[in-house]
Amino acid sequence: MQLTLDIPEKFFAYQTPKELIRLLKLNTAIDLYRRGKLSAGAAAEFVGDLDRYEFLYECRQRGIEPQTYDNVEELQAEIDMLAKDLA
Repeated sequence: MQLTLDIPEKFFAYQTPKELIRLLKLNTAIDLYRRGKLSAGAAAEFVGDLDRYEFLYECRQRGIEPQTYDNVEELQAEIDMLAKDLA
């Protein structure tokens, strides 16, 4: 799927369109990860040019700690959700 955004030219004064696109994707992925909508691996894939560990580093730079699970059932629910997405 492709998404098109209309961004005024003045916002490219300090960064290229490619840099802005990456920043928008990274910030969106971090927000979705923070809210528990994406795993770290899925969020890294969403951004497209970094691996899971680089993504977690970017999160730490923004004060977002890695997700943890309160119990085994919560972890299993995420595993099941990810497996369903891959099917």
